[in-house]
Amino acid sequence: MDFTPTVIDNYVESNRDEAIACLVEAVQIPSVTGDELAFSKVLKRRMEENGLTVETDAEVEGRPNLLADWQGTRPGKRFVFNGHMDVFPPDTVDPGPFGPWAGTISDGWLFGRGAADMKSGDCAALMAVAFLRRMGFDPKGSVLLSYMVDEENGGTHGVQYLLKKNKLQGDFGICMDCSAGKLLVTHGGGIRASCTYTSEPRHSSIRYPGKNALRKAAVAINELYKIDDRLGTVYPENFDQPCMSINLLHAGTAANVHPAQATFTIDRRLVPGEDRYAALKEITDTLDRLKEDDAEFDYQFEISSMSPYLDIPEDDPFIQLLQKSYEQIMGKPVEIFRRAGGSDASFIRESTGMPIPNFGVAEDRGEGGSGRPDERVNVQGYLDFIKVYMMAVVNALS
Repeated sequence: MDFTPTVIDNYVESNRDEAIACLVEAVQIPSVTGDELAFSKVLKRRMEENGLTVETDAEVEGRPNLLADWQGTRPGKRFVFNGHMDVFPPDTVDPGPFGPWAGTISDGWLFGRGAADMKSGDCAALMAVAFLRRMGFDPKGSVLLSYMVDEENGGTHGVQYLLKKNKLQGDFGICMDCSAGKLLVTHGGGIRASCTYTSEPRHSSIRYPGKNALRKAAVAINELYKIDDRLGTVYPENFDQPCMSINLLHAGTAANVHPAQATFTIDRRLVPGEDRYAALKEITDTLDRLKEDDAEFDYQFEISSMSPYLDIPEDDPFIQLLQKSYEQIMGKPVEIFRRAGGSDASFIRESTGMPIPNFGVAEDRGEGGSGRPDERVNVQGYLDFIKVYMMAVVNALS
């Protein structure tokens, strides 16, 4: 069989009900970060139903990463599809038009938490491999389907864990994370950390001698925001500005007791060209200066994630192959773009050297995009990206 764009298009359209059912089921299974097990079972079952042997590898019990290798009969290169199974928690104020786990299709859009980020990408890659296998395509080399836990928390128990075990090696690949149907070759990195201050608990009817934990945290947060003020004067070419924010603060146990502990999180976003270790030092230097000025400001600091930025040259041969594959299916050029938000692809790129851009159909940050109450994906766009992924595998491994 010739695996032409027309043949691929016809096959996917003839099997569109199966492909849509796969995505509906996926969105209907809650998989908030830390609770990915149920969704992993759905992906594992569907891969096994399509003849793939699935390896599970979990650093944390109940949070399995999934790996399924499709080996061709001829030696060759390895194509890696990489996706994550975890999603943001539902919005506690706005459940969205149909509820977070609806999987409802309305006016050509499929709604629900994870529809954009990134279950549409997960299912598109799975169906692309399943359809090519059924059509009799014999890859010259192999295709790896990999699905990770913990991406939204920085990938410690997912991508970083598997890279340490050399289980994501390949020659090129696609991270199916949402990129609004565009080909993302560059994205930012980041540092996520927590800082904790402690003090003796006392009844609040008595004036606190010195500074309680929350007051120390407040002073530190104000000092740290001076870093963000500085970053606000940086204007990278063709990229979002670097930034830093404090997005979580936990302190105290009762309204009439001085808090004995205060913990806040730091989210520092990096742009290409920034050194993440220098950025980390700027943060800890700020905290250390407070401690040097006042011994009360002793603190505990924990890094949960330090992700590199992704930067793939536009003239990389694999990027050009993806551009060709998209145009063969869609009949128009694909837009190249860059953004601040990160993905597991940056860890894979740094560790293996392979080109692995973000390439997914769903909106990444606008209306209906990642983490929004109205999160959704266009159904026809999802089907078209199955075709694009199929074409890319055919072009890379024929």
